[in-house]
Amino acid sequence: MKSRILGALIVFFYALLMYLLPYNYYHALVYLLGVFIIAELFTVSSQEELTFWGILLFSGVFYLAVNYSVILGALSYYYSTYSLVFHKALFFSYLLLLIPVIFSIFLLVASLIYYGKIKEGFFPSLFFFVYSTFGLISLAKLTKPYFLLLLALVWSTDTFAYLVGRYFGRRKVVPSISPKKTLEGFIGGSLFGTITSITVSHYLNLFNSLSPSLFLLFFLLTLVSQLGDLLESGLKRLFSVKDSGSLIPGHGGVLDRLDSTLTVAPIIFVVGGLS
Repeated sequence: MKSRILGALIVFFYALLMYLLPYNYYHALVYLLGVFIIAELFTVSSQEELTFWGILLFSGVFYLAVNYSVILGALSYYYSTYSLVFHKALFFSYLLLLIPVIFSIFLLVASLIYYGKIKEGFFPSLFFFVYSTFGLISLAKLTKPYFLLLLALVWSTDTFAYLVGRYFGRRKVVPSISPKKTLEGFIGGSLFGTITSITVSHYLNLFNSLSPSLFLLFFLLTLVSQLGDLLESGLKRLFSVKDSGSLIPGHGGVLDRLDSTLTVAPIIFVVGGLS
């Protein structure tokens, strides 16, 4: 229990630093999370040799995403013929669409060079690599108020799903993937997570009115949050590991703590958290 409390404090103070520090430091902290996640991902899949190349790919895409306005401005200046395309950010949009293709080809070649074959866990790792990259980019691009909303939604959903499931849970959701998750905990987490999210968003003045559609949106996001948790549990089951790492005492690895965040962040980013 002491180690779990210590881990929770570490996570809390890291998130607090992300919120309080200027955006360049915020981006650096998100990037650091990405480095840990990629290292954990290729470690649990026994493909450690791909870690360097994964971090290299992630670093390039992350830098472009965070600094795209500066890059587009430079491209427009030096290539004025295409300035309209660059200013509309079509170039960057097309580049984002190519990320899965670029990552796949690059890591496929690297895997063949190192192992002489495609290892069994390559494609699940590739999926989580692309999935995590988009989640981390979305997290980096959130404004600070939407970052707070994201934390409130994910943490409250996770906490109440655990509490309701522990004391009232009877029906297992997917016992083959996550034996401790129950239907009661799933519903309880979503209900309390929705109420918390509505309260926080109202306090931060993120939405103009408390409409039924807003309640529905947050309820769906809490469901997505818990599905992200199940997705990461499925990855650990696939590779027969209990945790993605041991960096956070009592909580496992960084991916274990950010599984739901990576799933919800892109949706909140699209809904209104663009920086």
